Amino acid sequence: MSDKQTMFVKCIKDTEGWWTEGEMYPASVTGGGFIVVGDDDEPNGEGWSASPVEYRDDGSILYQLGGLDGEVIFEECAA
Repeated sequence: MSDKQTMFVKCIKDTEGWWTEGEMYPASVTGGGFIVVGDDDEPNGEGWSASPVEYRDDGSILYQLGGLDGEVIFEECAA
């Protein structure tokens, strides 16, 4: 049994080419507010870790992948 919380995040920027802007991807919440998310080749995978970079007034959160040359940003929409 997994204790990870699963949600969907939307790719809003990808300069790396592993994701499709505007598409939703399943993500799992890990410790410290980080999420792990798959990519276009393995959308249900957990190969990439993203950290929260902005908490918006409307309740949404922006996450950014680290360790890449380009920029990849996901948005968790407010409930």
